[in-house]
Amino acid sequence: MKKIIFHSILICLFATQCFPQKKQTKVVAGTIVPLVPEKWSFKEGKVEFTEYKGRRVMKLAQQSGQVVLRDLIFKDGTIEYDIEPILPEFAESVYFHRKDEKEQEIVYLRVAKMENPFSNDGIQYAPYFAGVNMWDMYPQYQAPANAKSGEWNHVKLVISGKQLRTIVNGKEVLAVPKLEGNEMEGSIAFEGSAYISNIDIKPGVTENLCPAESVDLTKHEANYIRKWSVTQPVLLPTSAEPVSLLYFPKNEFFTEKIDAETAGLVNLTRRFGGNEKRKVVWLKAVITAKNAIKTNLQLGFSDEIWVYLNNQITYVDKNIFAENMKKYPDGRISVQNGGVILNLKQGQNELLIAVANNFYGWGLIARLESTEGISNMESYTPPATIAIGDISQYTGTYASKNGNMKLVISQMNDDLVAQIGPLEPVRLTYAGNNIFKVDRFNFDFELAFKPAEKKLLLKNSGSESEFFRE
Repeated sequence: MKKIIFHSILICLFATQCFPQKKQTKVVAGTIVPLVPEKWSFKEGKVEFTEYKGRRVMKLAQQSGQVVLRDLIFKDGTIEYDIEPILPEFAESVYFHRKDEKEQEIVYLRVAKMENPFSNDGIQYAPYFAGVNMWDMYPQYQAPANAKSGEWNHVKLVISGKQLRTIVNGKEVLAVPKLEGNEMEGSIAFEGSAYISNIDIKPGVTENLCPAESVDLTKHEANYIRKWSVTQPVLLPTSAEPVSLLYFPKNEFFTEKIDAETAGLVNLTRRFGGNEKRKVVWLKAVITAKNAIKTNLQLGFSDEIWVYLNNQITYVDKNIFAENMKKYPDGRISVQNGGVILNLKQGQNELLIAVANNFYGWGLIARLESTEGISNMESYTPPATIAIGDISQYTGTYASKNGNMKLVISQMNDDLVAQIGPLEPVRLTYAGNNIFKVDRFNFDFELAFKPAEKKLLLKNSGSESEFFRE
């Protein structure tokens, strides 16, 4: 029995990839950082090295910019310091694994909320990607801060591999099971109007914190749509809505793949960076249903979203923090942002989603509330394209036999589009042998051209209509 228990413990240790480490009790010498100008890089006039409340301090002014510790590349260990915010101030920040201001990680106190024991955003961890603070993409990495204004607060960060523990005034307030940054080492910096003293950095002292990332419990859920095909970002004019042919991507644009990360997040910032101007990307996945069913699609998104099922508009919504059009929780991305009922047909269903952004991070979370009746979810694979050849032989105005209906066929870039009366034109997909299919609506339309006879046959669900070119 004892042997069985022993073997079970060993299996658990290997499964978590985390082994007990010998307790580190040795004090690392020479870790107190001198608060003198030559040890730091900073903006002229923004930092003062002085005395305050009987101790040596580094006083940071408002809009200090990053005050960077020189000559230290930090990977794992502890970072400790005392801080007293200078009011008013928005945030007090410490950076680590800092390659530069574009690639780094941050823990910061939101000063106005740090004293409130019920404010879940009193303290936050976030990575930076391409200069974008990802605070709105990781709402799970924030908590009440346990800090005070008008007095010293002791902050301690323990960093080990992929994990972080943050202790404020002797209480662990924030545990990060997976550091999300792109860098594993780098410099340390401070920012925000405050008095800072007793900076103590101990490289390698991780206090037995496991370096392996903890399990993402959502990873075991089959409900998340994790695999997508994605287009490249393109500019989306202000106030424009991508609901017309002008904005729709062609099938062959879906050449790249992107997978969901922690908590089902499709991290568009990590892939494409941020946006100073409004941009949009399109994501497409295929859901296969055993039978025709209804299921609720739960959605997290930032900042704007347009959802199409089998090329039919299904859902439009906004989660724009800067314009006070923010969803719960307070403009951050969450699977609770929104949702829509999907009417899935038997067989394959194409789920097409446009996401637009021009403010901090952008991303998508898509989760089916129920997977009953679902047999597969995968990224979209575009069909092989067939060259059209002489596209002009198809263009023109075609009239039905009785003249009651006219169909205008025109060229848009390298595509053929069809328009009936005042209706919006639709893109046609070439299937070869002078046959085109409608590439938007959830109907089985087919146009068979006969250029030599100057006519076309419009086929739909077994019926057929003849049109002649004028």
